[in-house]
Amino acid sequence: MKKLLLIATVLCTALSFSQDNIILSKQNANEKGITPMWPKCEKSRQTPIKCFDNNLRNHIIRNFRYPEIAEKDGLEGTVTVEFIINNKGKTEVIEVKGGHRYLQREAVRIIRTIPRMDPGKWGKKPIAIAYEVPITFIKPK
Repeated sequence: MKKLLLIATVLCTALSFSQDNIILSKQNANEKGITPMWPKCEKSRQTPIKCFDNNLRNHIIRNFRYPEIAEKDGLEGTVTVEFIINNKGKTEVIEVKGGHRYLQREAVRIIRTIPRMDPGKWGKKPIAIAYEVPITFIKPK
């Protein structure tokens, strides 16, 4: 009986810890009305989703710098960065695809400078939301 109780306790503990790392994709989060709250979006007239998307786009544009070495070498391309806004509201880069490594470094730098925000919530529990953003590098003329 003691062994059965011990096994039940271990299983219940394992199940409760496994629930902490819920990650939703942007599409699923949008369908459920769950999204991280970009700073000052709570005062916006836009929906949180639209405010997040607009702020992300503006953040990328404001922080974009074409890498000198990439410009000199004539490098162009689209880099796709997969990242999450974790359950603490901090950005974590998961995967980078496409483009030359110089372009990839710049895309990752831009994403890592996203400000900390209120995380998405499932009920009252903070959760991570996954995003995928393409950043296109076209050599300046």
